[in-house]
Amino acid sequence: MFRVLAFALVVGWVGSADAAPKRKVKVVTVPAGATVYIGTTEESPACTPTPCSIDLAPGETSIVIDLKDHQREYGNVVVPKRGKVADAVFTLRAAIGTIVVDGPVGATVTIDGDVKGKAPVSAEVAAEGHHVVIVLKGKTIYDDYVDVVAGSELNVVPKKVASDPPDEGGDGGDAGDGVDGEDPGEDGDGETGDGAITEKVTAPSRRDRYLSLSALVDIGFRDFSYADAGGSSINTGSFDEAGQVLVGPGLELWPGSMAGIRFLRGLSIMARYQYGINKQPVTAAGLMNRTNTFWQSMELSLRHRWTFFNRVTAELGGGYVRDQYQFEGLPNDIAKVPDVDYKAFRVGARISVLLPFKSGLVEPFLTFENRSIRSGGKLEAKFTRADPSGFRASVGIAARFGKITARIEAAAIQYSWDLEFDSMSPTEASSATDAIRVIGFSAGYEY
Repeated sequence: MFRVLAFALVVGWVGSADAAPKRKVKVVTVPAGATVYIGTTEESPACTPTPCSIDLAPGETSIVIDLKDHQREYGNVVVPKRGKVADAVFTLRAAIGTIVVDGPVGATVTIDGDVKGKAPVSAEVAAEGHHVVIVLKGKTIYDDYVDVVAGSELNVVPKKVASDPPDEGGDGGDAGDGVDGEDPGEDGDGETGDGAITEKVTAPSRRDRYLSLSALVDIGFRDFSYADAGGSSINTGSFDEAGQVLVGPGLELWPGSMAGIRFLRGLSIMARYQYGINKQPVTAAGLMNRTNTFWQSMELSLRHRWTFFNRVTAELGGGYVRDQYQFEGLPNDIAKVPDVDYKAFRVGARISVLLPFKSGLVEPFLTFENRSIRSGGKLEAKFTRADPSGFRASVGIAARFGKITARIEAAAIQYSWDLEFDSMSPTEASSATDAIRVIGFSAGYEY
């Protein structure tokens, strides 16, 4: 019995002596920001983001380093039992894709300002956004930004472009009359004998944008109603407005693209201002003098957009919005109508799908935002307490053809009021709903 116990103690002591304590190893990557795994990526990350430290036992350990838009790195780290532990430094290679320009033959191809030669051209590039320019006989026939996916080949094809007429003696396939035919050429790559360049089906490209200027037009319809109304019906009657037209400019800036910061490429600052151009006379009961409607809307927001697989986008944003559904006239008359001036902070989301269409992109989208109302305007003065809240939801389609953009959207904006009133007040209601329906249009230009 005692011999067995003594043997177990000796074995345990020897095992403890052999199992040296783990030591800290600093993992450094160029560029920084990677995630480090021990053994396999199926395990939980050992540390992130690099530079960071991991605990390893003396000896050799396999690690995996993962960084978005870079090739996965597999390496071994050797940890000594004694002495100083050196940093484990890894230089990560950017993920590589290929840009292919098959024609027109003889056209000069430039990628990110670097001349790659004359078409046909096949160039290996980092898996990220690139600026591609194709020039034929002094004329720019393609100038756009494309996204290259790691391990993929992206065909860049000028769409529906005709070459100049041939010189005497001809240039063969480059000559033609510009007809958008699809007569197959001898090489089968879409370059026809009449000089037209046919389209190839490629993944939709995403361009770096710096600013966008748009003209906005909204057509609005309003329905305001009280619940449990009492007192004077003149002060708490329902109210409708239809066909209000708001016009104005919209401006969007992409500071991340301007500064060349890749991970902020989807960040934008958006501002808009819209003014009602068709003031309408009000015919509500009890009005003694002419009273006109007055609409105005403005917004300043910050938002970030992410694109996944070049097909789906998700956007989050927030900012300040002001919607005015007001009236022009004498105070006694305005007191009988729902005159509001909503000043709110908004937080919202947007999702969309990118679909190639002819030479551009079509983008069906859905949006939803919550509005925290800071002030509701003159309507608040009618009640002892008036707490408004609001939201906006919309569905629409956006489109982009080159640098030209367009949008059509149907939106529902709703403000709900929780009201309290004095028993002697001529304005009595427990709540109210202000429902606005908008059909919006825009056309713009991106740079």
